[in-house]
Amino acid sequence: MAFLYRALRRGLTLGLELYFVDIKSTGKRHIPAEGPVIFAANHPNSIMDTVVLGSQTTRTICYLARSGLFDNPAVSLLFRNAGVIPLYRRQDGPQDGSAPDNANADSFRAAYEVLEGGGTIGIFPEGRNAPERHVREIKTGTARIALGAEAKNDWTLGVKIIPVGLNFEDRDRYLTRVLVRFGEPIDTRDFRAAFEADEREAAREMTDRIQEGIRAEAVHVHEEHHAELVRDIAELYSATILEEVMGRMPDVRGQRRKMLDRLKGVTQPKEHLDDLMVAQQAIADAVSYFEAERRETVERLQRTIRRHKEHLAQVSLHRDFLDRPPKTLSARREALKMTLYAVALGPVALYGLVHAFIPQRITRRFVMRAPDEAMRAITAIVAGTGIHGAFYALFGYFAYAASGSWVVTTAYLMTLPFAGMWWIRYRRQLARYSSRIVTRTLFSSNRRLVRKLVIEREQILLELDQLRRDYQARPHAEGAEGAGEAPASTAPS
Repeated sequence: MAFLYRALRRGLTLGLELYFVDIKSTGKRHIPAEGPVIFAANHPNSIMDTVVLGSQTTRTICYLARSGLFDNPAVSLLFRNAGVIPLYRRQDGPQDGSAPDNANADSFRAAYEVLEGGGTIGIFPEGRNAPERHVREIKTGTARIALGAEAKNDWTLGVKIIPVGLNFEDRDRYLTRVLVRFGEPIDTRDFRAAFEADEREAAREMTDRIQEGIRAEAVHVHEEHHAELVRDIAELYSATILEEVMGRMPDVRGQRRKMLDRLKGVTQPKEHLDDLMVAQQAIADAVSYFEAERRETVERLQRTIRRHKEHLAQVSLHRDFLDRPPKTLSARREALKMTLYAVALGPVALYGLVHAFIPQRITRRFVMRAPDEAMRAITAIVAGTGIHGAFYALFGYFAYAASGSWVVTTAYLMTLPFAGMWWIRYRRQLARYSSRIVTRTLFSSNRRLVRKLVIEREQILLELDQLRRDYQARPHAEGAEGAGEAPASTAPS
């Protein structure tokens, strides 16, 4: 089991490195080097969540997964050999016809054995995929497993539950960022007295603690229907908040990271994702507050931002273009840049296109057939790795047949992943230059429209400024701000 798990982790971690621009984690100091541990995480991105979580710790994790994933015999064989334990929901009766509770008794015993051996369990207590930026009410299974294992062993195990927040910058997009946040451990033995008094109440109390812990580490929009509004405000306002509080962050990337980022099309360091998530959580908290206190304000802001997005869409522009005044753009200079870029680096991009076009197209077909959007990322990694691997093997066969040299063949194969990534960057860069030319042309031909869009955006920002001041001045926020402290809008209350 350990060998298969390590092999899968290494292969999938490599896939993560290519799929995401960056994966960071905080709070690793909370993970014990030894002893029984349960990772309890939010569940925004289907099976991808297990891969991301597993890549951020050296501990071998035995995941608990819904029994429906074991229906496919091949998948079932793989999961069981990787240490995955099935859990049965009431709607997922086991195949042998027994009651779910009886089947789960076996699952709980398997989980107890892992913990008794000082092992690690991973569980997503929401029970199913959740929308981005929202943590659903969680089930009591995590608490019942931890308490049951301790009670069975006379409270000598010392099981620690670590809340985990999986924060995807955009779970549906290629080359975005991920932040994994590990929270402070919850010691199961703290609930011994409550458990001995009332097992159900102890499980409920511990579940509430786990819920609080996960929501503290993951961005949590309190109401699902506010998710789009929070995302829109964050896109407009997060950078302003962070720059006002922290100033511009220096570029501290290493040379290896800079080179890989350039291949992925990232030319400048972005704000730290941890800081960005804090800003987004503050925005979510503020939206929830105003929904309760001034509902009409939230509804008006929602309509205003939606109308602004529609106006930008009508002229095929992204709101980012307003951050750089169109008058600073030279259509002639941008056209010259695009021409030089296309001519000078076109051969490299063509080399990547020849090798990557077909496998990328096939991978895209698999991704679009994923059962839901939460499955697209893991489908892209698994299908992309297999399809590109098969094509690379074919290319390698022909290269060796032509050259007769393993050295030449190996060197050739090593260029293919980078060439494919370069083709993607090249295509995006040309699209970026084209967008700038369109922006400049629009500014020259229709200054009135551009001015209207700029004024519209400034009015939204002014309203957000006022709402921020109102939020800071709310009665229970007194004392939250002090000398040298960040404004209340940058930290969740």
